[in-house]
Amino acid sequence: MYVGHFAAGLAIKAREPKAPTWALLVGVGLLDILFGPLVLAGIERVTVTPSVSPGFSLDYIDWSHSLVMSIVWSTLFAAAFVRYGRRVMLAIGFAVFSHFLLDLPMHPPDLALWPNSDAHLGAGLWRTFPNGWWVFELAVIVALWAYYWRRSIADATFGGRPFIIAAALLVLHVFNSPWLSQF
Repeated sequence: MYVGHFAAGLAIKAREPKAPTWALLVGVGLLDILFGPLVLAGIERVTVTPSVSPGFSLDYIDWSHSLVMSIVWSTLFAAAFVRYGRRVMLAIGFAVFSHFLLDLPMHPPDLALWPNSDAHLGAGLWRTFPNGWWVFELAVIVALWAYYWRRSIADATFGGRPFIIAAALLVLHVFNSPWLSQF
């Protein structure tokens, strides 16, 4: 799930318009942002697998993507926004945690309960449906954007250009399609 994370951030913005948009969009991507430096530091591991969807294997991602660490990262990131109040902090914390929730259907069982746990979660749509995962993610994007759009109609304090946002999400999602990666 890639673009779906951004759609989730926008849906959370629709629920809590006072939350800074940039914080929500960074929040939904925070686990992946942390993943990069953790791989470079040798703490987490990834292997390129060109012949197996999605093109890589997340061999060890327990410090950035486990259930417990997702809660820890959510709490720490939300705490930085204490001056915005409890509702905004909860929205930002949920934005970070939504990453874990949206990864559950996509990832094979590589999402640990906690670092070094033997138990791992993940439904594995990336592997079970090497092209179908893209359609599933598109459905999630459309549903989350539709929520954003409906809320923007009811509350004009945010979301002034929902169709431009929809176009941007769709373009990003098309560029993430398994069919384009074959070229």
